[in-house]
Amino acid sequence: MDLRHLQAFITVAEERHFGRAAERLNLAASPLGRVIRALEDEVGTPLLTRTTRRVDLTAAGAAFLPQAQAILAQLEQAASLARRTAQGESGRVRLGYMGAAQAALLPRLWRTLRATHPDVQLDVTELCTPDQRQALLAGELDAGLMALPVWHDDLRARPLASIPLLAALPQEHPLADRPSLSLRELAQEDWLTCTPYATTLPPEQVQALCMAFGLVPRTRAVGGSESAVVARVAAGVGVTLVPQTLLNPRQEGVRFVPLEDGVTLDVGLVTRAEPGNPAVGALLLAAQHLTTPA
Repeated sequence: MDLRHLQAFITVAEERHFGRAAERLNLAASPLGRVIRALEDEVGTPLLTRTTRRVDLTAAGAAFLPQAQAILAQLEQAASLARRTAQGESGRVRLGYMGAAQAALLPRLWRTLRATHPDVQLDVTELCTPDQRQALLAGELDAGLMALPVWHDDLRARPLASIPLLAALPQEHPLADRPSLSLRELAQEDWLTCTPYATTLPPEQVQALCMAFGLVPRTRAVGGSESAVVARVAAGVGVTLVPQTLLNPRQEGVRFVPLEDGVTLDVGLVTRAEPGNPAVGALLLAAQHLTTPA
């Protein structure tokens, strides 16, 4: 069924006059009459009764009119949604986030996105940085809140926050009772880093951090949750760095010691260099609001 025929019928039904309806549609009266007859032939019954002065709906036409109006309204809504989605004003973004971003950064980003683009929805999943990076490259995520730096040519990062880091040491460690530590004092330690599903620092971030201080760290990858990594610290297996947002002071067998060097975990919003999802632009705009000075 030709949608132009539906629009013509609706216009005639609203005006109850072929001449006025033809003016609205920028048609002559005769072609408009042929359009209506073609529609009636397709439907299989007259929809309008015509006199020299007035046009009325038949019973079939009265039943047909609201359905035709609903069809056109739905099509207009579908077209509008398609345009808004293509422009990044509507849609859904799959966002990964690391545990350290959960306390403050994720809620702030989410609130800002809802305020600026209420029709863009977030699907969020907690993943450590290596898992987020892999999911981004595989097309399983659109963006990720993860530890920086992220070294890959196909990814782009927007720094958002710097979270203070503390050294997690076994309770019996010779340096555990110090009020603060320099990162260089831990240069010879075995550093426990995350593998999938852990939220302590991944090897790239530890290496970048230590390189900034001229250190070459010995890293040991540990699987499991962040609490499992810290439990290995309690067992004396090694040391790790814990973001202040994930600090658990009740953890037995571990001392959390501040670092003197102002060492932080840099967290950013990471996307593909060429995002395939237009709604990612809305998320990047929301992130820009978080980093723009008031």
